[in-house]
Formats: sequence, C-alpha cells, structure tokens
Amino acid sequence: MRFSRLSVIAAVLLAACGQSDVTDGTGSTTSDGKRVVRFVAFGDAGRANDNQYAVANAMAQVCAIKGCDFALELGDNIYDSGVTSVDDEQFQTKFEEPYSVLDFPIYLTLGNHDNSASSLGLGDNNNKGEYQVEYSAAEQNSGRWRMPARYYAFTAPLDLKAGETPIAEFFSLDANPLAASLQNPLQTEYYYTTYGAAQLQWFQAALSASTAKWTFAFSHHPYVSNGQHGNAGSFDGFNGTVFPGTTSGTPWKEFLDASACNPDYNGGVDMMLYGHDHDMQWLKPVESCNGKTEFVLSGGGSDTREFGDPESNQAYWQQDLTPGFFWFEVTDGTLTGEAYLLDNLELPVDGKGKPVPAYTRSFSK
Repeated sequence: MRFSRLSVIAAVLLAACGQSDVTDGTGSTTSDGKRVVRFVAFGDAGRANDNQYAVANAMAQVCAIKGCDFALELGDNIYDSGVTSVDDEQFQTKFEEPYSVLDFPIYLTLGNHDNSASSLGLGDNNNKGEYQVEYSAAEQNSGRWRMPARYYAFTAPLDLKAGETPIAEFFSLDANPLAASLQNPLQTEYYYTTYGAAQLQWFQAALSASTAKWTFAFSHHPYVSNGQHGNAGSFDGFNGTVFPGTTSGTPWKEFLDASACNPDYNGGVDMMLYGHDHDMQWLKPVESCNGKTEFVLSGGGSDTREFGDPESNQAYWQQDLTPGFFWFEVTDGTLTGEAYLLDNLELPVDGKGKPVPAYTRSFSK
C-alpha cells in the first residue's frame, strides 16, 4: 500500500472540514496567544514498507490539524545496515520519499542499524553514521533531514528571536558507541571510554547552560523499557557486571546517570525520548533517574513486535504490535503528549474526521 501526496492532502482537508482548531502548521502560538512548540516523535522507521508510509501519512494528517514545527526521528533511520555513502539511494527511498508529505524539518539521532556492518544490527561500524551527518549538507537533501553532528542540540521555537528565552531545548545523543552489541577494534575513536567521555563532557556543559523551560534528551537506546531489549545495564538479558563491554548497555546507563538523570545539571532533563524497541510506551519516573524524568519510547514507525516484560517498569500507558507515533505540545508551563496508533494502517478519526489519540497525558512545571 502506498499513499500519494494528493491522497494525503485530500484526507487532511476532509478531516479539517468544520474544525475550529486547524492551524497553519507553524505552531508558534496557541489560540489565546501563548507561545507553543509542537512536534511529533517516531523511530525505527526506515524500511520503505507500507507501515512506514502509513505512519508518515498519519503524522501528516495530525500535523495539518494540530500543528507541528518539526519531528524527532529516534534512530534506525535506514534499515538494515545504514548507508554506504552520502549518495546512497536509500536516503531517497527510506526517508525523502516516505516523508515527502511532511513540510517541516526532521531532527534525527543515530541507531544501531545505522552503524552496522551487517543486517544483524550489531552497531559495529560507527563510520557509517558519518554519512548520515554528511547528508545534512548534501545537495540532494530536501531540507527535512537535520543531523548536523553525531550529537548536537537545538532550541525551540525554531524561529527564536534574539534575546528570547526558548521554551524547550532538545539534546540528540549518540548512544550506539556506548550500547553496541559489538565493538569494532579498528574504530578506536568510537570506544566508549573515550568517545563517551567526550560526549558526556559536552552534554553536561550544554545541559547546565540551558535556559529553556523544558529540556528533552532524545536517542535510540532506552534508559528503561518494557520492550524486548529491556533496561540499560541489562540489555537483552546481559548483565554488565559479568559481561564487560557495551553489550549490556552499562556504559550507556552510566552516561545518562551522570548527565540526563543527574539533578546537578539543571535538575536533569524533563523527558527522554527513544526507540530501539518496536512498540509504544510512556513510562513513569524512576528513582534512579532523579524521580522526575519521564520516558517515552516511540518505536512504532515501521515494523512492530511484542513487549518483553510489560510489568518491568511502571507505565502511564503502553501498546505493542501496532504502528504509531507521539505528538507533543509544549508551552512555557505545560507539556501535553498524545499517542496515535494505526488501525489497519489507517489513522482512527471521530465522526467529524478529527484524529483520535489512543492516549493523552498533560503535566505542568
């Protein structure tokens, strides 16, 4: 199943008919004049299959009605083993073509499959991730693809005026060198003991310096997850105390404990977003991560699978075996998120054609 741009526009127009909350997609202010940032988050998407196209078109429908400034793509951007050059045609078939229906930038982070020597997704060839960074400046880039470095930060609103305080700051973190199933002995520049230390120093300083009301970290590998990969420090059943290296994700957990979770750095982040497990989760804060950070796993951008242990971590809401994505609205005082799930590759709508979220949560700060 494939959807043309015209078919999506027609669906959006029908859904918007008679609605009073249709926006121009910029998401700069609310109806009462408050500043606002709106975005979608999805991951594990780059397969060029029917699910990817269906999720892309569902996001286009939601964003046309509710507004979106940008998207976060949470890794495994190009299956099964990334790209082999900045001219690789997979940039077109697995990103540009599926997301041609989206008219806003997409900020990406790297996943294990983006950095792999084979379809096994072992994360053992970090050199491949460099091509995805280079594509940000490539002539053939439509302008949607945004990955200026392996790890980086940006503030929102995107059109922030000089001297204006940002509502939110987003930190894209490169988890793979700290959580790969296999390290490449020929790529010592990506060893977690050195690469991780440099990234940690950058992140701690950037987080401390942030003036944003809300802070978000987004990456591919989870901190906590009820999916099949599980929690950092015991990924895929490996215990870091008896199995040294990055396989268990112990270096990744230690990295986050020392930064995103550490209240010494601007109180720690308000939310972590990630993928890796191909399901949808909104998990409650945990004491090991300052007791306030919320965790959103949005790995339903293409293929899906069952949970590992759905009771491993307390959840506000979770769903497996269903493609989907999250939409967020952030003001100076409130964060609202909505989960959207597809039904037979279609976005559920109400009697007036308005998209129906599977779950909604709001909290204030």
